Amino acid sequence: MTDTETVTPKPKRVPRKPADPLIKIVDEVLRAGIAKMGATTPVPAFRSRLNEGRASAWSREHVKTGALDALLLSLTFEVGAALNPVETRHSLIQLAAAALAEVQRIDEAAK
Repeated sequence: MTDTETVTPKPKRVPRKPADPLIKIVDEVLRAGIAKMGATTPVPAFRSRLNEGRASAWSREHVKTGALDALLLSLTFEVGAALNPVETRHSLIQLAAAALAEVQRIDEAAK
């Protein structure tokens, strides 16, 4: 290090925001439920095709009405229509994101 170089201090980490008590409770309940759930089996191909049709129908209903139940049912049936783990994972992430977005909307409306 030469005399002309200066050392800039590292920025301090921002402390984590304390978790919402409701989120802590939901997290504990979900973790306990998941632990008890055990392994699942893949959806049989004949049911996958049926679920694909249901997902499409609920998606059209959501586009037409914008109803939350139609969106959640569409995404749920997409999970059932998935044929491989990658598709299942993607569908589950979409379902979780839609549900969490609605929770956030409800929380913001309550403020």
